[in-house]
Amino acid sequence: RQKEEIWAQAQPGENIFLTLELIVQKAADQALHSLGTKGREAAVVMDVRDGDILATSSYPSYDPNLFMDSVSSEEWEQLNDPKLLPQLNRAFTGTYPPGSVFKIIDSLVALENGLDPEAIFHSEGQYQLGRRSRPIRDTAEAGDYNFRRAFAKSSNSYFIDEGLKLGEEKLIEMGRLFHLGELTGVLTNQEQRGYFPTVGANPRKRDGSRWQDGDTANLAIGQGEIAITPVQVAAMTAAVANRGTLFKPRLVSKIAPQESSENSAIQEFPKGIIREQIKISPRTWNILQEAMLADVDDPEGSGRNARLPGMRICGKTGTAQLKTNGRIDHITWFASYAPYGAPRYAVVVMVESGISGGVSCAPIAREIYRALLNQEQARPVHPNLATN
Repeated sequence: RQKEEIWAQAQPGENIFLTLELIVQKAADQALHSLGTKGREAAVVMDVRDGDILATSSYPSYDPNLFMDSVSSEEWEQLNDPKLLPQLNRAFTGTYPPGSVFKIIDSLVALENGLDPEAIFHSEGQYQLGRRSRPIRDTAEAGDYNFRRAFAKSSNSYFIDEGLKLGEEKLIEMGRLFHLGELTGVLTNQEQRGYFPTVGANPRKRDGSRWQDGDTANLAIGQGEIAITPVQVAAMTAAVANRGTLFKPRLVSKIAPQESSENSAIQEFPKGIIREQIKISPRTWNILQEAMLADVDDPEGSGRNARLPGMRICGKTGTAQLKTNGRIDHITWFASYAPYGAPRYAVVVMVESGISGGVSCAPIAREIYRALLNQEQARPVHPNLATN
């Protein structure tokens, strides 16, 4: 006997129940397609009250039905495009420097360590770290800045100066409280952890070299020794919205067999699992959240393109430089939540090769919020049946 084959009887797969909301998911997909760069983008929408993911989109993507039959050479070439990488789920496995979105972390550290939000810092429009170093360019013009204006206009000079005063250990410690650079646990073996420095008296960089002041300056504006995923940024933003509760993101609510019986087991995944309770003073939350509102509401706010009547949105834009194959690329972000005062949603948008967070990402977030607002307005209002 040379060979024996035993055919296993086909069995039906199990049903997976997701936390996604169809209207929001369609809006995220449509916004990326119509307003994005037609390149490489991702969006995550999260319920800030329990960590449920309401939408997650990565573009470009592909139709999984392609693999039901043989894949043509042309289709295989498209699936493995080295630039577009359609098989990469950027929302969970794309790791990027967050740019000025990290100024949320800077702000928490500075305010908790006694920063006077009304104190004036004069920016020269660039920051000179040392006599021999090259000045760090600032996208915000030269002028006087208090905390609110520096946050809304995303002044690099202001936050580099604060970061150097605070020191790298405090910045790293706060980032670690938000579990940046760690797996969120949203899907087993389907996300990347990225990278974030560890706390220590003498932190070192990924290449083993000694940490310098320039590395602290870079970290303060979300560059250098940091690479995180959009879902990590969404979890962080949700924790800022709800004032300190960092939830484990949930995408799958339960898995159940197609045919129920006495022996059939349903696997349920509970919502609202808390990863960290971050203790920050009410004063700090108030000041930061007002600054995030100003980022969208103020005429000179960098996130003003996300403004939407009927939904008060709090946000932070980000633009990071990434050197790839000798070329400088721009990773652009908009991290946000709404509505101000009674937050329910966190919306994070990332666009590779974008112009800026305010130009490339904020309009995409606005369209997602429009869908959320329309969905809320369409819900039936149940009259109060109670009588006196």
